[in-house]
Amino acid sequence: MKEQILSYELTLPQRIYPHLDRLFSVFKNQVNSYIPKLWNEKGFKLLSQKGSAVGILKKAFPTPEGIPSRVFRNVLELTGQIIRSQIERKEVFEKLLKGEEVKGYSKNLVLNIQRQIENLRKKGEEVNCYFNFPYPEFDGQIVITSADDNLEKGQFRRLKLSGNFLEFSIKVLTQKGWEWISVKKLIPERLRRALMKAKEVKAVLIKKVLLKSGYHIYRLVIPLSFEVKEPEKVERVLALDLSPSEKRLGTAVLVEGEKVSKPLFFKTQMLRKVERLHFEVSNLERKIDNIYNRIENTACKREKERLWKRLRHLFAEQKLRQRKIKQLRKEILETFTNFVIAHAKVYDCQAIVIEDLSFKEVPQWKDKKALRRFSQWFYSRFASRLEEKARLYNLKVIKVNPAHTSRVCHKCGKEGQVEGLVFKCSCGTYDRDYNASVNIAFRLTEVEGIPGRFPSRLPQVEWKALLSFISFSKLLAWLRIVETSQLKLKKLLKWVGSDKYG
Repeated sequence: MKEQILSYELTLPQRIYPHLDRLFSVFKNQVNSYIPKLWNEKGFKLLSQKGSAVGILKKAFPTPEGIPSRVFRNVLELTGQIIRSQIERKEVFEKLLKGEEVKGYSKNLVLNIQRQIENLRKKGEEVNCYFNFPYPEFDGQIVITSADDNLEKGQFRRLKLSGNFLEFSIKVLTQKGWEWISVKKLIPERLRRALMKAKEVKAVLIKKVLLKSGYHIYRLVIPLSFEVKEPEKVERVLALDLSPSEKRLGTAVLVEGEKVSKPLFFKTQMLRKVERLHFEVSNLERKIDNIYNRIENTACKREKERLWKRLRHLFAEQKLRQRKIKQLRKEILETFTNFVIAHAKVYDCQAIVIEDLSFKEVPQWKDKKALRRFSQWFYSRFASRLEEKARLYNLKVIKVNPAHTSRVCHKCGKEGQVEGLVFKCSCGTYDRDYNASVNIAFRLTEVEGIPGRFPSRLPQVEWKALLSFISFSKLLAWLRIVETSQLKLKKLLKWVGSDKYG
């Protein structure tokens, strides 16, 4: 049995936002005052010790006046978490400088540090010491409570589940000093079902979320611990080839024994909207550069004030579009992941097979579109989100070697020609991604010892079978973001208001 942590969020009422604003300001100021003091060899060595960050740092930093001890304990814990996250980065940095082989670390982490080193060298700065990098700055978007006492009797926050309601209390800074504020909310059905299955409730936290409108809200994040188990025997798998482009997100095939199904294509039109927003951000950057030049070249005070006002407006517009891009990417990623898992469960699979995709070195991209589509936001996040969600449904995620899956024929094993989305071989002409997804399934022989397969046909599952996994309304909501070659939003809209699909 393995432990899986899954978080659920509840939006807190606006009446307590002024109090939370002050609490978040205290956390941000305190954490950012301690990070520079620990950004050195002594600080890193201190936090390299075993034990909680609070237990280590409270000896070095006394509790400041006017801040309750439990609030300060959480400030120290958060500070320690930020510094400890940098210790591993420092180890990778030193190995890269010495030219040593870097093993046992995340490939994306190594790639990120390689990029940082390259950027420093381009600027002509020294790269002989990790502390030449700017120290991390806490953005003040989160408040943790893990360094408090138990949930129901904490001295900084308290959480109680009684009947259909959730009662949450937290100590905040008011004009009279530090006082308790309380919130009582009806437990949503989704959270109620999760609480029935969960092993325990972990320490809650509060996060600040910026909206597209420019305003912000606060959400209570409730982490739940689940016991999950992976299937002992893998007989049927869903093999998935990721290929984000304007036409599709990925291609899947169902594999069992010697049978391989027809391809299932996952598509989205949202990437065009993402591209349009990127184009708008680029235009805004050009306008900002032009206004900066005009500010430097003008001597008129009134004209400068007008240009600065225009500049602030452009910065706000740029920030708004960047938030929209981030939100759209998240929606695409989450919906695509949910769809893949839903199909795996409906097809009664025991595992989902994907490529172990990561860049071995800093990629020299020529096409800026490719950089945006094939960057870390899609590949690495999809793999991590798929693994997290799959465990909850007792599905195993298997990663296989991605080498030449799109270039080798799945029938004869010889290298063919790839022209766009078409793969040509002496055996025949296939869809490029279908050929790759079948090859991914074949790679299971190397990973799990499952015998090789030869393509034949499995019957397709009708869309109505998905209703055993999700509701009809949720299926419609997913199809607004991601469609498949079997499921189209327009075709299903005719069933709205009908009882013939149930």
